[in-house]
Amino acid sequence: MGENRKPKHGVPASWMMVAVCIGILGLVVGFWGAVYALNRPTGVRHKEVTVEKGMTVAQIARKLYRERLIRSPELLRVFSLINGTSRRLTAGVHPFHGRMTTWQVLMELEVARDVTQDVTLPEGLRLGQVAEILADKLDLDEATFKRILTDSNFCHSLGIDAPNLEGYLFPETYRFSLTMTEEQVARMVVGHFEEIFDHKMKTRARAMGMTVGEVVTLASIVEGEAQLDEERPIVAAVYYNRLKKNMRLQADPTVQYAIPDGPRRLFYKDYRVDSPYNTYRHRGLPPGPIMSPGKASLVATLYPADVDYLYFVARGDGTHVFSQTPKEHEAAKRETLSARRRSWQKSNKKVK
Repeated sequence: MGENRKPKHGVPASWMMVAVCIGILGLVVGFWGAVYALNRPTGVRHKEVTVEKGMTVAQIARKLYRERLIRSPELLRVFSLINGTSRRLTAGVHPFHGRMTTWQVLMELEVARDVTQDVTLPEGLRLGQVAEILADKLDLDEATFKRILTDSNFCHSLGIDAPNLEGYLFPETYRFSLTMTEEQVARMVVGHFEEIFDHKMKTRARAMGMTVGEVVTLASIVEGEAQLDEERPIVAAVYYNRLKKNMRLQADPTVQYAIPDGPRRLFYKDYRVDSPYNTYRHRGLPPGPIMSPGKASLVATLYPADVDYLYFVARGDGTHVFSQTPKEHEAAKRETLSARRRSWQKSNKKVK
């Protein structure tokens, strides 16, 4: 009673705590020492490294390690998780130098180093042609791109009520980022169509009793027929007049779209091809657009000329002869054919 007792094991609890703290401190110091060592600059010369779109943090880290710009790919991944930057790393050409720490390398990867490419899409191209041009210029996967452009669910997500984006890939000169994905490129091009076919145009279409799809479809035929802007409203009027009279449109561009190896010179057999796009066999508009119309053709379709023409024939110089009756049309065909022959004979003589 009242006498002092020693701990059974002979080691005070306070000493045990001290030992634990020293051990933890040693681990912390060791950890940060390792981090410091791995975070140090590598000292290599200045380099530019292309980070491709879709690359993961791990892939980027391994690439930078191979270029000797960082000492540890694992440390870069840890830093990206700590800083929450794993989803903010940008594609593009990034400049690095050997005095940068791994943390500074990570900060550089967040800077937008965009490379752009201007691409011109002319009027009158088909979906497949647009896909080929963009895939080639922007280094896209053409098969993936075409699959996206013909995905009805993707079309509907863009507000396009169609099974594919034929006719909605608006012709224009675009500046694309080379880091854009196939889906982002498609959204950009269709987004420009939505900017052009604005509220005023949609209101006008409704006033004419037409849907946006019907306007684009007819405008694509106008685009295929007319070369001169001043003739586009007249060509559009011819087709409206034929639709009102329940006449077949008999538009050659629709036959070109219907044949598997078009566009090319048409033969009589081509006009009999069994396709809903063949307006020589089927009345009304085809199921959808046959090419991408430009703004001039869209405007001409929404505001056709006030004329009574039902026919036209190409002169061969970009202009057309317009007629009201079958008799006038036959005469115009004979006239233009004769003029073409005279022109051919004249040019042939010059060659000789």
